[in-house]
Amino acid sequence: MKKRRLGLRNDKGFSLVELIIVIAIMAILAAVISVAIIRYIDKSRKSSDLETAKTIYDAVSYAYAEGYSYEGQESGVDQDADVVGTDVLSGISVGSEPAYNMEVISKASGTATFTNTVAAQQHFMSLVRKSLGKENAGSKEFSDPKCKKDLGNGTPAGFMIGRQLDSGGTPVRFEIWVINSSGAPIYRLYPDCCKEYK
Repeated sequence: MKKRRLGLRNDKGFSLVELIIVIAIMAILAAVISVAIIRYIDKSRKSSDLETAKTIYDAVSYAYAEGYSYEGQESGVDQDADVVGTDVLSGISVGSEPAYNMEVISKASGTATFTNTVAAQQHFMSLVRKSLGKENAGSKEFSDPKCKKDLGNGTPAGFMIGRQLDSGGTPVRFEIWVINSSGAPIYRLYPDCCKEYK
C-alpha cells in the first residue's frame, strides 16, 4: 500500500485561474506602456517640428541680415527692406496674447519650397531657400510637419513664414507657423511657441 505525503500536490503546471491572472496583469502593463510610448512619440514629433521651425527662422534671419536689409536693385528687381505684401491676415492671436496682423510671406508643404510673388522680396526669398539648401523651387522635397495630430486648431500640413505687423502696418518680427491643408496658420512655433507644441 502506497503512502501519500500530506501537503504536497501531485499536479504539475498552472491552474486556469493562475493563467488568467497572469494574462490580465500583462494586458494592464501593455496598456500602460503603450500610452507612455504614444505620448513619447507625439512629444518627439512636436520637438522635430520645433527644430525645423528654428532652422527656417535662422534662414530667414540670415537672409534678412544679408540681403533683405539691402535696398537697391537685384537683377532689375527693386529690393525694399520694408515692403509689406498684400497677403495680410487680421486678428491673429495666440493664447491670451492680444490679436495682431500678420503678413504671410511664404508657405511650403510636401514637395514645395518657400516662394512668393512679391517682386521686392524675391532676392530675400532666394537667400532663404539657399540657406535651407533648397535653391531651386520644387527641386528638393520640403519636410512636412512630423506631428499630424489635430491639437485643437487643426492638423499640421506645412510651414509658413510670416511677419508680425504693428497697428500701423510696420513689420515687427518674423514668425514661423504650421499651416493646415488649406494654408491657414494654426500653430505658432517660433519664436514664443504656442502651448499646444510645448
